[in-house]
Amino acid sequence: MTLYAAYLSDEEMEGVCSEEQLIRHMLRFEAGLALAEARLGLIPEAAAQTIQRALSATEFSPAELAAGTLQNGIPTITLLSRIKELLPADVRNYLHLGATSQDVQDTAQVLMIREALVLLETRILHLLRNLLALIERHGTVPCMAHTRWQQATPIPFSLRVVNWAMPLVRSLERLQEMKRRLLVVQLGGASGSLAALGDTGYQVLEALADELKLAPSLPWHAQRDTMVEFTTWLALVSGTLGKMGADILLMAQTEVGEVVENAEGGGKSSAMPHKSNPVLSEALVALARINANLSALLMQSLVQTGERDGTAWMLEWQHLSQMIINTGTALKHALTISTGLQIDRERMRQNIALTRGLVYAEQAVVILSDYMPKSRATTLVNQACGRVSTETGLAQALTQLVPEVKLDWSELLQPEACFGSSGSIIQQATARIKDILTVKE
Repeated sequence: MTLYAAYLSDEEMEGVCSEEQLIRHMLRFEAGLALAEARLGLIPEAAAQTIQRALSATEFSPAELAAGTLQNGIPTITLLSRIKELLPADVRNYLHLGATSQDVQDTAQVLMIREALVLLETRILHLLRNLLALIERHGTVPCMAHTRWQQATPIPFSLRVVNWAMPLVRSLERLQEMKRRLLVVQLGGASGSLAALGDTGYQVLEALADELKLAPSLPWHAQRDTMVEFTTWLALVSGTLGKMGADILLMAQTEVGEVVENAEGGGKSSAMPHKSNPVLSEALVALARINANLSALLMQSLVQTGERDGTAWMLEWQHLSQMIINTGTALKHALTISTGLQIDRERMRQNIALTRGLVYAEQAVVILSDYMPKSRATTLVNQACGRVSTETGLAQALTQLVPEVKLDWSELLQPEACFGSSGSIIQQATARIKDILTVKE
C-alpha cells in the first residue's frame, strides 16, 4: 500500500481491478473456451473438463508472467505456456483452440469491468439515497446561488443538491443502455475472422459468451469505441462528483462558512489548530481532473492501424483500471461527505443579507413591471441599486425612489420570493431519484 492509498485510492476497488484478478479472468476465458468447444464437439469433453479443473485449481502471480510480458509484449503467451505444464500431453493442443492473445485479454478486461460495475452502481445508488435525504431534510432552506463566482440570487439549498444528484441519475440510465454493448465477449482469432475455427467460429463465440454469462458480439479487436464510451462514462461520474466537491469547497470557506465537511475532527493542519480542511472534497476535485485527462488519453485508442495495433491497445492496460479505481474512490469519499455534511442554515441567511438586498434586484424588476413598463422598472431598480450603501438597503432605496408604488419592499424582497419554480424542480427531481432507486431495489 502506498502512502496516499487510503486517500486517493480504494482497497476494495483495487482488488477488483488488480493484475491478480485480471489473470483469474484470463484463466476463466480459457476454461470457458474449452467448455464451449467441447459443447460443439470440436474438442473432447474429457479434455475440456481436464482444462477446466486445472485452471480452477491454480493461480499465477503477475511476477510469474512479467519476464514473458517484457519479451513478448503481452502476458498471454507465457500464461498459456505455464498452463500447458499443468495439463497432460494429450490435452495441451486443445487449449486456446482458435483464439488469439487479444481475445483473452479483452474478454478478461470485460469480466473485470462487469465486476467493477456492481460495486460502482451500488455506490451510486447509495449516494443518491444520501442526497435524497439531504434534499428532504433541508427542503426550502435558502442559500446564496453563485454565478461566475459572484452572488446571484437566493435559491433553496436543496436545488444545489439536485444539481449533484441528477447527473448521477442520468449516468445510471446511460450505464443500463451501455451495458448491452460493453458486457460482451471478444473472440476473433488471429485477425478477427475466426479463420482457425472455420464455419463454426461464430457458434463457438456464442457458446463462449454463454459460458461466461456475457453477450455475444461480432469480433471487435480493433474497434475500441465501446471501451472509450465506458471510460468517458467513468469521467462523467467522477466529474459529477468533482462538481459536488467544488461546491462544498466554496461553501466551506471561512468567509462563507455554510457547511462543515469534517465535523468529526478530520482535515487537521500541522501548523493551524483551528482549521478543518475539507480534504475529501479536495480529493473529489483532484480525481475528477485526473480522470478527465485519462479519458482524453484513452480516446487515442480509437486510432487503430489494421486489425490489431499494440501502440493503441496498450493505452487501456493501465489507465482503464486506474480510471475505475479513481471513480470508485471518488464515490467512497462522496458517500462519507454526504453522510456527515453539516449545514449552517443561519449562516446561509446571513450571506444572503450581505449585499443589503442587491441580490433581489431581479425580483424587484419583476414586481415593478406590474405597475409600469419593464424598461422603466429596470431603469428604476438600477438607480435604486446605485443608492444602496451601508446605511441604505435596496428595500429602503426603492421606497424612496418610487413612493407612488405603495409596496412593503422589506416584506416582498425575501429569499423565498426568488425561488420561482424551484419547488416544482425539486419535486420532479426527487421523483426521478425515487423512481431509479425503486427500480434498483
